[in-house]
Amino acid sequence: MGRKYLDFEVIKESWNKYSLQDGTKLKVRTILKSVWVDRTDVKTKHNTEIETHHVLLCDPTVQGEPDTEQYTKKQLEEGVEVAHCPYTTLQYEPSEYELDDRSRIVLHTALINIARTRLFDAVGDRIYIVELTGQMNVAPPQN
Repeated sequence: MGRKYLDFEVIKESWNKYSLQDGTKLKVRTILKSVWVDRTDVKTKHNTEIETHHVLLCDPTVQGEPDTEQYTKKQLEEGVEVAHCPYTTLQYEPSEYELDDRSRIVLHTALINIARTRLFDAVGDRIYIVELTGQMNVAPPQN
């Protein structure tokens, strides 16, 4: 049997917000793109396609000259000047969805680490290496 896609409604897709000690702001959001099920004899398993986006609002004190070079992962890692930037969590909310089978999916995304490099992007914002982790919880339909 092939995959059966489930439609869904967004309950909430908020930005998680962090304030770095250097004045930069980080916003993170995880969105659900698609959900499908593969039925087995024992249970229904929800499979998902998700995307996580992050936006850095670079403080002027850590901005510099624009640089159009496309850095490799190795170059970014070699360019780290602050390996663990201190930050404060300003807002954290998981993304939530209700599926057309009445199941609910909750996507949790958490910041593990953020490192600041000495490198700059095409508009002169500092390049940061953002490490995130995610977890998905599925709640069965409630009768």
